Amino acid sequence: MADIRIDIIADYVCPWCYLGYNRLNQAIEQLGDDYKFDLRWQPFELHPEIPAEGVDRDAYLSKKFGSQEKLNEVSHALQQIGQQEGLIFNFSEDDIVPNTFLAHQLMTRVKSSELSTAVALALFDAYFAQGINIGDKSELIKIAKDAGVGQSEIDNLFCLEDQVLTEKKLKHLGTMGINSVPTYVVNDQFMIQGAHSAESLFKTLYDIIENEDLS
Repeated sequence: MADIRIDIIADYVCPWCYLGYNRLNQAIEQLGDDYKFDLRWQPFELHPEIPAEGVDRDAYLSKKFGSQEKLNEVSHALQQIGQQEGLIFNFSEDDIVPNTFLAHQLMTRVKSSELSTAVALALFDAYFAQGINIGDKSELIKIAKDAGVGQSEIDNLFCLEDQVLTEKKLKHLGTMGINSVPTYVVNDQFMIQGAHSAESLFKTLYDIIENEDLS
């Protein structure tokens, strides 16, 4: 069984990162049991300028998209795509866009590949389906507990060590020229950018595996 590492560079307020993981997972399942995938979630901040308390979603994103009407169009399109792919995107006038640094710091603390993916999916669901502020420490602790993070890890969430490590990761990934997400790095060599279809990701991963003689 070949081991294949995939670094997933993502932000948890990025809908295409949520869709992208869903498609990546389908591609991995298509490849079957001959390969063992080690998924490592890496941080990216779409909106690093947002204050710790977050900002009103409609006000913030309508400026980015040019108008409230355009934001509504984009939001509706995402809901349609999500429905087709089994993901929930709920948006309301009470939503905020959080600063996601603490969410990334939580992921730095979670070392297990399987558990980190469970926490990542819980963060996506909390934000997009439930409208939870994933920049709030108390909400992040609850998300971590519900996802199965142990008490010893819970007790050390948001420590200075993890803060520094998260900052280093963000800086390092910035030097790699990654300026959009989702981005996937396979075995520290091959970069895939964008929320490609499951079929496209399957073909790309299969080609990498065959060309690198990992089968």
